[in-house]
Amino acid sequence: MLQALWTLFALAVGAVIQLLQPVVGGLFQPVVFLTLSGSWILGLVVIALYDRRQWRRMVSGSSFQPDTSTRLADLESLKNGRSVMVETKIPDMLSQTHTEIRTPIEGVAASFTIKLTYVGEGGQEEGLQTGNEALDEAFVMRGSEENISKLLSPEIQAQLMDIETEGTFTVTGSAVEYQVPFTRLSPAELETIADVSIAIAQQVERLAGQ
Repeated sequence: MLQALWTLFALAVGAVIQLLQPVVGGLFQPVVFLTLSGSWILGLVVIALYDRRQWRRMVSGSSFQPDTSTRLADLESLKNGRSVMVETKIPDMLSQTHTEIRTPIEGVAASFTIKLTYVGEGGQEEGLQTGNEALDEAFVMRGSEENISKLLSPEIQAQLMDIETEGTFTVTGSAVEYQVPFTRLSPAELETIADVSIAIAQQVERLAGQ
């Protein structure tokens, strides 16, 4: 997204220069063109270096490490004996990169989908309600009312209140995924999402075993 905004800014500057051609000599004068092109490329490099620095800072401050064994994900961590994977994805050409934190669920054959979207406030205006006003305000919940009531034990509700990062939990019989619409997470945010994802996965497995 930053790269796209920077590119639009560079194009706007170029358009202004071209409109003022009688004064500045036009965009296609070699010096003007090379200066503008060089500034645009330099800006892209600076943005890329900043993103890399933020990513490395997140990794160094968390329990996650680059996944060099299977290369199925960008990062992986073993927490309480469970694998938690982090992948970066670009949904489409006009979207910024998303971060997906995922932990698998084992031994569950049921087919269902629950979505819990963290909105911070305003969640009571749509989605299902649990009766926990703080939780209902912070999350928009979609899925079977019965499944949500079983999943959201008091312990899970308390852990969900630790989430402060925009995103959506998708809970199925095979995995718990949390998709964040950006990549600049702090180490604490990443660890919190991973811990809550594991707690939800364990709750689903407990319910399937009853």
